[in-house]
Amino acid sequence: MNVIHIVKQRRREMNPEGKRVAIMAVGERLFARKGYAGTSIADIAKAAGVAVGSVYRLFPDKSSLLAALHQRMEQRFVEVMRQAWMSVDAYEDKFRPLIDAMLLEAERTQEIMPLYNMTQDLVGASDYMPGVQMMTAIEALYGGGVEAGVFRALPPGILGPFAHAMVEGGMRAWMMDPTPIHRQKVASELLIVFQKAFLRPSA
Repeated sequence: MNVIHIVKQRRREMNPEGKRVAIMAVGERLFARKGYAGTSIADIAKAAGVAVGSVYRLFPDKSSLLAALHQRMEQRFVEVMRQAWMSVDAYEDKFRPLIDAMLLEAERTQEIMPLYNMTQDLVGASDYMPGVQMMTAIEALYGGGVEAGVFRALPPGILGPFAHAMVEGGMRAWMMDPTPIHRQKVASELLIVFQKAFLRPSA
């Protein structure tokens, strides 16, 4: 049995979900390492061990695959954010675990973080809008603190983008220098900004 036959047999044996998992895993790695323009569907198919047609059946084009990867990454951050937010009861104390969790997640996923910055390459990728999941989650969690009278009642159109931008900026600054002193300083400064921006003066 020659190599070509073995490869074709493996492709047939892999079910659609297995192909999707393999394609996304490879796409994530190649996009992060080679960039959007430097990665082709043929590259992804070869590394995933599937036919080029299999990739196109699951993802109509390269931007659709990137959108799926970006969306999954955003979902991970949202889940980390929710768990951290719910880890303490007092609203005025929720920012610190949130910041720590987000920064640690940024470190955990640093090898694929370039994907998070490829928003300009998502044009035309269905109806997916980068950052919407994050901003929606922020607004939902924040609403409880507003109702409790602890947080300022900021309009959602300002709150979501502003908080999202602060977290993203904090992650960038945190990743620039891995030393504990620098990272502790970034986390502490980000906490101060959050507290001043969102806590009511009486809180």
